[in-house]
Amino acid sequence: MNDHSAFWKKPISIDLDTGVRLVLRSPQDALYALVSDWPVNGGVHQQRAIDFCRAWLAGRMPAETVRQAFILAALEAGVPIVDDEDGTASSGSNPPV
Repeated sequence: MNDHSAFWKKPISIDLDTGVRLVLRSPQDALYALVSDWPVNGGVHQQRAIDFCRAWLAGRMPAETVRQAFILAALEAGVPIVDDEDGTASSGSNPPV
């Protein structure tokens, strides 16, 4: 795998139901959020994103592919993705990429 960078080109910020904002900079950050802080368990995209994070850890998945899977998991769970450039929550079908 030629893209095993530790960090994404652009971080993802999410707002949790608890009022906490997490800034995720890598697949490792995403994995922690998906298994520890996720508000809805059992989603298809959540499990896929977890699997992609683990594949990244094993050197079998590009970091940016994991990022896209995480965004889908967030949309599935209704977790707001925050665009760091203007501090507003993204909703709908066009999350920041």
